[in-house]
Amino acid sequence: MRIVTFEEPHKQLSEDFGPGDAAIYIEAVHAAPADPPGSDTPTEMTICGKSTAGMTRLSYAPKSPGQPWCPPNKTQWMCTDCDEVLGST
Repeated sequence: MRIVTFEEPHKQLSEDFGPGDAAIYIEAVHAAPADPPGSDTPTEMTICGKSTAGMTRLSYAPKSPGQPWCPPNKTQWMCTDCDEVLGST
């Protein structure tokens, strides 16, 4: 199964409620299957069941079966539900 990875953003407003845009942090990194299989087009839902709308697609993709689905520099944000379904880190 080809995997497409996404960042789920977490927006945080300033604590002083002053003007300005919210700061954007990473909430989680998710995996979505490609559809059709083998393509680079992701499904609309992640493997854990969240909508990919509003998420940022990452350029990382495992190069072969058995490789980690999550980018090595983002493992601290890896969705444990997606990882559990995929059965590997």
